[in-house]
Amino acid sequence: MVYETFQTKIANTLQSHLGADYQLIFQKVPKNNGILLDGLCIIQKDRKASPTIYLNSYYDRYQEGIPFHSIIKEILQIYQDNSSVTNLDFSILNDFSRLKEKVVYKLIHTASNKRLLADMPSVPFLDLSIVFYLFLEKNESGQMTALIHNDHMKAWDTSKDELYRLAVTNTPALLPARLSTMAEVMKTIAREHLGSDYREEFLDSLLSPCAFSPLYVLSNSSGISGAGAVLYPHLLKNFADTMKADLVILPSSVHEVLLIPNDEHVSFDDLADTVSHINRAEVPVEDRLSDQIYLYSRERDAVIFAGPPVSSILS
Repeated sequence: MVYETFQTKIANTLQSHLGADYQLIFQKVPKNNGILLDGLCIIQKDRKASPTIYLNSYYDRYQEGIPFHSIIKEILQIYQDNSSVTNLDFSILNDFSRLKEKVVYKLIHTASNKRLLADMPSVPFLDLSIVFYLFLEKNESGQMTALIHNDHMKAWDTSKDELYRLAVTNTPALLPARLSTMAEVMKTIAREHLGSDYREEFLDSLLSPCAFSPLYVLSNSSGISGAGAVLYPHLLKNFADTMKADLVILPSSVHEVLLIPNDEHVSFDDLADTVSHINRAEVPVEDRLSDQIYLYSRERDAVIFAGPPVSSILS
């Protein structure tokens, strides 16, 4: 089944399940790094909004052998789990005084997002850009957010400087940093996947401290757009002081970065090659942050390039 036929079959099957009180709307949604995804909105009569469900990954799973009826069941479940979004008071979006405590930031790659950045306020940060969004709601199924565009600034009569000032305060408060060792992260993943079969003693013996203790994972409490935690005031400084070393920063994805205490055994060239390879082999294009290696300098109290600047992460 070709993708267009898959989309049509999804729409017809969902409409049959939901009935005439529901409208299905497909739209192209621009995402990070120039990616366009096919979003589906299921809108119930007399409701003003709906969560967007992206179909691209479902088509990939269908091609891998997932039954079509299982995909329909999952989409309906996602809609049901996120139906609270339709009960939000969306008049709040017209009143900036009610939004100020919801303005937060994240990091994206500048050169790979020129079209997106032309339509939104941003602040340059090395080869990256700080962009702003609204953190509207969080529940068991996920979180509701909205990117802030230039037309929002005009409607709210606000400025990029004010957005940045608000986000510097709000982001660490709403999305606290989460700093873990690689061993702790792997244990968490194993615990989620193994369930009752999880045995911490076995993982402790498998994950030797000497192999993982120098590598730390920095994200935020939601695990989404967590690479922006490198901007949190004093976070890198305090951690570097604890380690008594500068910090090498590896951009794992837009959702997290890896931190390594710098010493004479660290090779920036080898790490840059590793990051570039992982970006292309393991990280979806829309989740890539950069091929660049960074360094937090204790002496300068700043993040700087750790090697020649890299311009693109898409090729």
